[in-house]
Amino acid sequence: MHVVIIGAGEVGWYLAQRLGAENHDVVVIEQNEVIARALGEELDVQTIVGSGTHPSVLRAARVDRAQLVAAVTQDDEANMIASALAKQLGAQQTVVRLQTDELRGPDGAQLRELIDADLIIDPDADTAEEILRLVSVSGADEVYPMERGNLVVLGVVVGEKSSMVDQTLADIASVDHWRFLFGAVTRDGETIIPRGDLAVRAGDHVRLLTHESRQYEVLQALDAAGRRVRRVMVLGGGAVGARVAEHLTRSAEVTLIERDHARATALAERLRKVTIIEGDITDTNLLTEESLSTMDVVIAATGEDTSNVLACAFAAAESEAFTVAVLHRLALLPLVRQFGIDAALSPRTASANAVLRQMRGGASSVATFLESDVEVDEFVIGAGSPGDGAVVRNLHLPRSVLLGAVVRVDGTSEIVRGNTELHAGESVVLFARPSALNDVRRVFAT
Repeated sequence: MHVVIIGAGEVGWYLAQRLGAENHDVVVIEQNEVIARALGEELDVQTIVGSGTHPSVLRAARVDRAQLVAAVTQDDEANMIASALAKQLGAQQTVVRLQTDELRGPDGAQLRELIDADLIIDPDADTAEEILRLVSVSGADEVYPMERGNLVVLGVVVGEKSSMVDQTLADIASVDHWRFLFGAVTRDGETIIPRGDLAVRAGDHVRLLTHESRQYEVLQALDAAGRRVRRVMVLGGGAVGARVAEHLTRSAEVTLIERDHARATALAERLRKVTIIEGDITDTNLLTEESLSTMDVVIAATGEDTSNVLACAFAAAESEAFTVAVLHRLALLPLVRQFGIDAALSPRTASANAVLRQMRGGASSVATFLESDVEVDEFVIGAGSPGDGAVVRNLHLPRSVLLGAVVRVDGTSEIVRGNTELHAGESVVLFARPSALNDVRRVFAT
């Protein structure tokens, strides 16, 4: 598949990395020559230095044969122009990054219709939504609901008191009657797709698939269940922090700290139910004065990664709060676990997942992760495909693929076993490495 990505920022770079790993034909257009060169040296993709708003540059990227064009620069207007031009030049689908509220709202409806984009994304809105899911499922550091079947993927660190410690996955599955499935396990910095003979250890970071109705009992079994969220501190009143704070006032007492005076004043006028404090989130005296130690959740969502990490590290040391840090530079990711921070989120994964869903067509859900190349995908079984009428144990999928669940046509879902039979129109949820997805398509697509 030929894909053109316009903009090599954090979202564009991450997309190029994921799609390149799947052996797609990827071309990245980037105006900054230094960034374009760095991307080309790190990833096996073609780079073109130039503007995606110039027809000549789009033609050089062979946009006329592109199945997807993703305009994901920081410039909304440039993204809209690039999308419109790409469609005129023959691109099949376009994705546009829009961050301005006015362009995303009713006033921008006619303009959005003119550019004819197939998908509009906003990394800030997507990141805020991920944070809110984390808060709603206290104890998990990743929460990804699947589109169908009331299924959810949870990322969890196994606690020392978990009854599953030192048990093999096969033993756990037999005792717990297939309530859930371990899809990926990260241990000592290495992520694997596990098999039944793997024994669980305290401190393992596991990603498992379960029904939404069972997620709390699963967290309890893993010794990872958090406490009820009553008090929240949001550090940073930008687009992400403000969205999160506003939503959480429906169920919790929220304090927001913002450094910029004008922004803090504006937020105080707009968010009447939020306690707005003007100050620096790295000022530990201020955090202490504002009762950080009594918080159930602390969320650092400024645009400064170092400040987010330091503030969350202080919160982790001084309180029992669940801490969430927003990161734009993944170089700081190792510090998250080292400092005892519970969860890290990045705008790149939130938006990239939406783009991948759009691109893959047959996959109704996609979840990728910061710390691993293993991802979760949901594929609809095509009529007449090798998977139609097959029994799971006879599919002979690569070892880098693990089937997790099947969603039946009537909407019911079940964790798969070796004797589970699959049928057209149903969807399968699976864990896989990107390099194996072509094999998956050959099994389930027609």
